[in-house]
Amino acid sequence: MRPIKLKDGMIRLDYKSVLILLLLVLTTNFMTYRLSERQSAATAILHSQPNELYLLDKATPYVYNLDAFEQKVREISKKLAVPPEWLMAVMHSESRFDASVKNIKGSGATGLIQFMPTTAKDFDITVEKLRNMNHIEQLDFVYKYLDFMRKKYQEYENLTQLYLAILYPKAIPEGFCYTMYAKPSVAYKMNAGLDKDKDGRVTVQDIDTHLKRIYPTAYMVTKQAVRKPFYTKILEPFKGS
Repeated sequence: MRPIKLKDGMIRLDYKSVLILLLLVLTTNFMTYRLSERQSAATAILHSQPNELYLLDKATPYVYNLDAFEQKVREISKKLAVPPEWLMAVMHSESRFDASVKNIKGSGATGLIQFMPTTAKDFDITVEKLRNMNHIEQLDFVYKYLDFMRKKYQEYENLTQLYLAILYPKAIPEGFCYTMYAKPSVAYKMNAGLDKDKDGRVTVQDIDTHLKRIYPTAYMVTKQAVRKPFYTKILEPFKGS
């Protein structure tokens, strides 16, 4: 390769040097394009079929009006400021979308998110009445319950926290090491399947691990920031005054 020639204070390149530089530019542009293409493909896979509600096909055996059910799920998810994938995951985990199912271990828990008899009473309803409701009607109580827990503790920041609102609300603001159930308690025996590391305790870490393995799609969905209108932020301090 011939050296770069300087003449009259200007850089002059021979044909070989120009060709090499051109090839370098083309190669760089091609690699950038390919990288961008792969990133776009990955994003497309992650967000494929954006209009299809996660796990909706699993609800088919129990829900007679899928369109109304999907619309309701999206509606209350928006009100709770959580992705609908999270709500679908926790309902599937608790009931497989069977709104009339009763806990087989004898706790009396019933419905989409397994309302306990005492919990149902707090919302002026009984598990018997919940069992006789259709999915759309029962979703109203799912919203009331989750909204109550959100206001009592904090906003749901991930799938694990939303699930904890059903399983063990006090653990919502706690860290991964927080223990909910431990041997030899009856509560531990009823939830021993969640003790993923078999150390005799069910911790928040165990729940997170469980959800990540069973519902990876929902687990990977991040919470979208809820933007409030500017005037709403200004007026918030004056509410109730």
